Amino acid sequence: MLAGVALIAAPFALGFGPGGLIACMAAGALLVGLGLSEGLAISAHMTADTLLAGGLIAATLALAASGERVAGGLLAAVAAGELALSLVTRWTRPQR
Repeated sequence: MLAGVALIAAPFALGFGPGGLIACMAAGALLVGLGLSEGLAISAHMTADTLLAGGLIAATLALAASGERVAGGLLAAVAAGELALSLVTRWTRPQR
């Protein structure tokens, strides 16, 4: 969730162009929303994490191709973190 809040604030702090601003704000909102979702099934949460990481990679490539290299680099770092977090997460609920 912290990465999402950082993505929302980064375009203003780093002076991104319109493409970087929109991409980072949208990705940040999705990350925060996913972090706050409690009633989501584990399989749906795992799928959403994977799709979000893929979307971040696609946005990284699009931003880098359009010349917004700093915004693309930031999204690449967040995508790498999201993928790493997904890989080390145990996708099971604790037994009660």
